[in-house]
Amino acid sequence: MENKDTTESLVVLEQTDRVEQTGMMDQLINISWGEFLLVALGLAVLYFILFEIQQLTKHSSFSGRYQNRFKELFRQIFVVFELVAMVTLAGVFIWINPLLHGLIIGFIVIGSWTYLRSYINGRWVLFDNAVTEGMELRTADLQGVVSKMDRVKLHLQTSEGLHHLSYNQLLQNGYTLVSGEEIGGFYHLELTPKESLNNVSSHRRHLLDLFATAPYVDWHHKPEIFQDDVQENQIEAKVLIKEESHLHELIALIKEWGYNCKLGAL
Repeated sequence: MENKDTTESLVVLEQTDRVEQTGMMDQLINISWGEFLLVALGLAVLYFILFEIQQLTKHSSFSGRYQNRFKELFRQIFVVFELVAMVTLAGVFIWINPLLHGLIIGFIVIGSWTYLRSYINGRWVLFDNAVTEGMELRTADLQGVVSKMDRVKLHLQTSEGLHHLSYNQLLQNGYTLVSGEEIGGFYHLELTPKESLNNVSSHRRHLLDLFATAPYVDWHHKPEIFQDDVQENQIEAKVLIKEESHLHELIALIKEWGYNCKLGAL
C-alpha cells in the first residue's frame, strides 16, 4: 500500500511539474499587444536617435583623427539597424499568435518578395558604399549619374532622361563605376554673403528659396546647404545641375543674388 501511495504521489508531482513548466513556457512564448507596442516604441526611439546622430556626423565637421571612421561607422549602423528593426518587429508580431501571424507574415513575404529582395539588396549596396549619390556608373545599356538612392531603387540621370533602376536589376546586370569621384552634374560650391545681405537671418533657408527658382538646378536631388557654426559667413552648397554647361550661368546667378561664389572641391 505504501509503495502504491508513493507511486501515486510521484505521478501527481510529475504532472504538477509538467503543468508548471507548460505554464512558464506559455508565458515566455505568448506576447501581448502592449509588449509589442513597447518594442515598436523602443525601436522607433532608437531609430530616431541613430538618425539624428547620422545626420549630425554627416552635416557637421569636428576635429579628430578618427572623424571619417566615426562617420562611416554610424552610417553603417544606421543602414543595418533599419533591417534589424523590421525583422525584430516581425518576430515579435509572430510571437503574439504564432500560427495566425506566421501565416500573415508568410503571405506578405511571398506577395512582396520582389520588393523585399530589392530592399535587402539595397541595404547591401548602401552598406558597401561603393555606389553613392553623385557617382557616374554604367549598367547594361544605361550610363549616367546617380541622383538619388531610395530604399528599393536608385535614380539614374542619363542624357535621355531619368531612369528608375531597382537594386535587383543593378546587381543582376552588374555595373561599372565610370569614376570613383562625384562628377557629372554634382558640384560643390563655396558661398560668402555680401554686405547687402546682412539682414538675412538664415542664409540656408534663403538660398533654398532662391535655388527653387533657378532654372539650372535639377531638383531630383534637393540642394544640400551647410553653414559653418564657427564661420557664419562660410556657406557650402552641393547641387545637381541639369547640364554641365550651366555651371557658369548658375555661378553668375548666385552672384546676382548677393553671394560671392567659387567652385569647391568635392
